[in-house]
Amino acid sequence: MGRRPKPIMMAVALAVSLAFTAACGHLTPAPVSTAVEFTVAFSDTPTHQPTLPVPSAGPSPTYQADQPAGGPALSPTPLSPARSPTSPPTPPPTNSPTSPPPPLPAGSPAALPTAPPADLPTAHRSDQLSVWEQDITLLTYDWATALVPVTPDDPIYPYPRLNFDAVAPPGPHPYRAVVMQNAYIQLLVVPELGGRILRWTDRTTNRQLLYNNPVIKPTHWGYRGWWLAIGGIEWAFPTEEHGLNEYRPWKYQLLRNGVRVWDTDDRSGLIVEIMITLDAEHSYFTLTPRITNPGDSPQAYQFWANAMLVLSDVNIPSPELVFILPDDAVTVHSTGDSSLPGPGGQMNWPLHNGRDFSRYREWRQYLGIFANPAQADFVGAYDLGSDQGVVRIFPHTLATGVKLFCLGDLPSTLWTDDNSRYFELWGGLTPTFWSYHTLEPGATVSWTEWWYPVSGTGGYGWANREAAIRLLPTGDRAEIAVAATRALNATIVLLRDGIEVQRWEAIITPGAPFLATGGPAAGSDWSVQIFAEGVLIAQFSP
Repeated sequence: MGRRPKPIMMAVALAVSLAFTAACGHLTPAPVSTAVEFTVAFSDTPTHQPTLPVPSAGPSPTYQADQPAGGPALSPTPLSPARSPTSPPTPPPTNSPTSPPPPLPAGSPAALPTAPPADLPTAHRSDQLSVWEQDITLLTYDWATALVPVTPDDPIYPYPRLNFDAVAPPGPHPYRAVVMQNAYIQLLVVPELGGRILRWTDRTTNRQLLYNNPVIKPTHWGYRGWWLAIGGIEWAFPTEEHGLNEYRPWKYQLLRNGVRVWDTDDRSGLIVEIMITLDAEHSYFTLTPRITNPGDSPQAYQFWANAMLVLSDVNIPSPELVFILPDDAVTVHSTGDSSLPGPGGQMNWPLHNGRDFSRYREWRQYLGIFANPAQADFVGAYDLGSDQGVVRIFPHTLATGVKLFCLGDLPSTLWTDDNSRYFELWGGLTPTFWSYHTLEPGATVSWTEWWYPVSGTGGYGWANREAAIRLLPTGDRAEIAVAATRALNATIVLLRDGIEVQRWEAIITPGAPFLATGGPAAGSDWSVQIFAEGVLIAQFSP
């Protein structure tokens, strides 16, 4: 299906944003003179290590596409009734804005959680897996009072516009968060901010992986003509760009191993829900999106998960950041780089006109690209400076969309009040923002993804939900790095031209990868195999 008409955008104050607007439909706000400092405390380091051996992972879930509604529920083990967030007041999806409470007095924000509260109910807590709710405080512009109702002839009706001139300066604002953690990672989900994952901490390195915007600030970007720059992982639905309902509170339900969040689109009636879960054994978290059409007519839609990431030790991507995208060509969505093709144009990947676009340092102006389409079940990024990366595992034949976006030389005042920056890793159902899927009446589409941190490997070239592997040939030898998502009693076998060169027995745990150099051996094609409990769980040949 073709792309829907874009909404009418508002005028812009910053001249530097005009080229960006022409390329990707984003507009930019006037500069903000008030700078706000904001700091948070992140997760603690693990307090224990898992016991070996660990049972192998169970079978992969079945992917559902366009199945009748009424199948197995996404929340098989709820801990509490579904609820709607109660603080702050819900920004209205209707035509009348609602005023939030007066801003709190200026002061230092509350620290984010580092451990479950001592009185957490037994049903929520185990030695390795905990889920709890907690209040947090985030600096937030007073945007809710500046919402503007629209008429039915507006392309975004009934969602509101935003009067940027009426947005008041930021102040501390309370939110209710759901925290979940195991020995390896911690997640913080905020249902009031579109059900997004706001924080993702690698507890083995104590590094925050998602962009931490020090202030929640409205920008002129997005399908509605405004978007809240928050950071984290947001759910863009049911349109391209940043969707329509990512700014408002979603309903949520605690699970024994995570949380389920959901919302209903005001225009189509489509229901979007995300189940976010952990288990006690693995370093990944699991995402299970589910989109249902309860109506009596077909509905066109898009769904994208937009992860805003920073993998360095500061809130800015480092020049040593690299992108892992197994493809040989990409499609340009938007760019400020006149040496590159325009929207819809094709680029070779990763090398194009002598530049290696797998390296962040080559993204000199803003640039967004789509996979052409996704060619494998993994994608990710790795910062060689901090030796930290992330992996997304997904069913690429169903969730065909992958997008990378970097801000290039755009001024940070467009989305924040300090010099922080980020990059975006998108995953979606459609291959680009220019195509829509249609969901028939009573139909549902659902799939499962696994996201996990990886560190200490110097990068990776291949991944599945068991392991990420780096294999670097150096003449008659090869360097090997294997990062696992669970504790493994592993056998690592290095081969050349299919003949075994060397093998190792090793214990691998998340955050403690296997590193070795094997050889010498003559031949051409190197490969590596990983066995656990005698079962082949991963193999890679560069």
